[in-house]
Amino acid sequence: MGRWAVSVACLGCLAWAMANQGRQLLELTLGPSDWWLLLAGALVSGVAVAVNGVAWAVLLRWLRCPLPTVQAVVVFARTNVLKYIPGGIWHLAGRIQLLRSHGHGWGQAAMGVLLDPLLMAVAALLLLPLGGWQRGLGLLGPLAVLCLLLPGWRAPLLKRLLRRIELPRVVGEAAWEIPPSPVLPGSFPGGPLLAETAFVLVRYLGFALCASAFLPPGVPPGSLLAAFALAWTAGLVIPGAPAGLGVFELVLVLWLGGLVPDEAVLLATALTYRVASTMGDALAAAAAWGLRLGG
Repeated sequence: MGRWAVSVACLGCLAWAMANQGRQLLELTLGPSDWWLLLAGALVSGVAVAVNGVAWAVLLRWLRCPLPTVQAVVVFARTNVLKYIPGGIWHLAGRIQLLRSHGHGWGQAAMGVLLDPLLMAVAALLLLPLGGWQRGLGLLGPLAVLCLLLPGWRAPLLKRLLRRIELPRVVGEAAWEIPPSPVLPGSFPGGPLLAETAFVLVRYLGFALCASAFLPPGVPPGSLLAAFALAWTAGLVIPGAPAGLGVFELVLVLWLGGLVPDEAVLLATALTYRVASTMGDALAAAAAWGLRLGG
């Protein structure tokens, strides 16, 4: 119940804002070029899923439990839509089961799946300083990298995360059986982190295309990127509704409120990007299923 409370509260705040800004939202108009921007944003969001799949393949190679890159991308895109199922862990469970079917141990499979969102979050936080000091939030990126640099912090964090999201219950294993230290290389995951950063930037490009249809010119690009990175990370790590629904939108609207005073424009930006990114996820999954059937 606690997991849903956050999203219910966020969705309630968004619904209240939409009710207050209803007339202004209806008065917003889009030209033909704006619709093309939204379509491009959806397509780029789909490409971002493929980039994320490549980043996952890089991570698996670093963990010494590799999958062919094409197979990793197809599986990642196919399971990615499962994040919309309530619970928010079914896409992770599907990937663990795939790695287990390839003969990899439970510990390696779990780390290969859990490190992916962790590195995504770190990559996004590393982009926060591009928006300036932001009341100290710019320090989150370096602090997150410090956690990755210290294996003594990294392994306990992953084990605690696994217990909290209850993946073992889904795949039929016991969390206390996981031995994180033997399956984690001692080196810093520079390659995987770089690949995840590329994914976050492509994901941001999809958002920026959608935002260009609504936001006025003059919004500093660094501040827009930092706002997206913070909102996207919040939607990723805060327990709640599937795919961070409500959390991402609320954080984005609140954080950009100081740059764009028109709340209706911010709401339209957040909501249309949600639709575009969901379409991108669906397109990537459809392409993955098509490749699987064609193969």
